[in-house]
Amino acid sequence: MTDRMHRHLTNNSRRTYGAASLLAAAFMMGCSAEAIEAEDAAPLERAAAADGLRFASEHDALGWVARRAEELDMGTTTVERDEDGRITRVAGVSIGSPDELALTKAQLIGELGGERHTVEIAGERFLLQGQEPIVMAAATHCNGGLCTQEESFKNDYYVYRELGSRTSVTSGGFETQRKTIQGTGEYECVDLPGPLPVTCNGYCSYSAGCPSGFTKESSVGYPTCRTTCVGQVRNVSLSISIAGFEFYDSSGILVPSIPERSGSTHDSSLEVKYWEYGIGIDSVISDADGLCGSHSTSGPDGFVVAKSHWGSVPSGCL
Repeated sequence: MTDRMHRHLTNNSRRTYGAASLLAAAFMMGCSAEAIEAEDAAPLERAAAADGLRFASEHDALGWVARRAEELDMGTTTVERDEDGRITRVAGVSIGSPDELALTKAQLIGELGGERHTVEIAGERFLLQGQEPIVMAAATHCNGGLCTQEESFKNDYYVYRELGSRTSVTSGGFETQRKTIQGTGEYECVDLPGPLPVTCNGYCSYSAGCPSGFTKESSVGYPTCRTTCVGQVRNVSLSISIAGFEFYDSSGILVPSIPERSGSTHDSSLEVKYWEYGIGIDSVISDADGLCGSHSTSGPDGFVVAKSHWGSVPSGCL
C-alpha cells in the first residue's frame, strides 16, 4: 500500500477566477454525458472479493466509471476527454433521497473498489473513500412541531470527490388523513337438507384492508359495505439550493466556483450533491473553500427555513 492510496487531491497554487469559471462551466455544461465504447471500460481480473478492480490505465478506469454511472442513472453531466479521446474526468449532479443516492454510490464503489474500497490503476492502489461519509457541518432547526436536520458534506479522495448538502425531517409534518374503502356486497342462500328453511345472509367482500399505517375507524356492513381508515400521514415539501465558493486569488474575495443547483421533494429527506471521478485532476470540488446550502421545509404544523454551510461562504449564507 503506497502513500498515494491515502492521498487527497490538493492544489497549493490557486487558479484564477477565469480558470475556475471555465472549469465550472465544463463541469455543468461542457462535454455532455455520452455513450461509452466497450473498449473504454476494460478492467483486468479482480484478485479476490475484498480487492477492487484492476485497470491498465486511468483512462480505462474512468471509462468503466462513465459506463456504470450512466447505467445506474447517477446524474452524469460531464465526460471529459484529452486530445487523444481518452476519458480524463466523469462528473455529475445527483438529486434525490439520501438513502437511495447512498445505495447507488455504494454499489458503484463496491463494484469498483471491492470490500476495501480501493482500486488498482497501472500497478498503484488508490483509496476511493473511507467507510463513513465525512459530514462537515450539521444543525437541527424547529418551527412549531416541525423539526429538520441539515448537513453539509465533502469527501475529497484522490479518485472520487463529492460536495453537497442534505435535509431530513426529524419530527412533525404529520396530518390526520382518512381513506374510505368500498367493498362489494354479496348475498348467499343455503338450502340445508331436511325440513330446515332456506337460510340467506348478506356479507361484504373487500379486495384489501386499510393501508399501512392506517387503522379501521368505522365500518358499515351489508349492503353498504364501506370501511373508513384513519392514520397519521407525513405531508411535507422539501427543497434545497446549493452552491460552491472559493477565494479569488489572494484577494480574500469569495466567488462562485460551482453553479447553483437545486432539488425538491415531498419525501421526508432530500440530498443534492456534485460528484466526480478523476485521477489527479484540477478539481472545482477539491478547490472549493465552502458550500452554501439553503433549505426550506413546510408541513401541516410548521415551516422551517435554514442554512447549512461548510467552510467560507458569503455572509448571506450564515
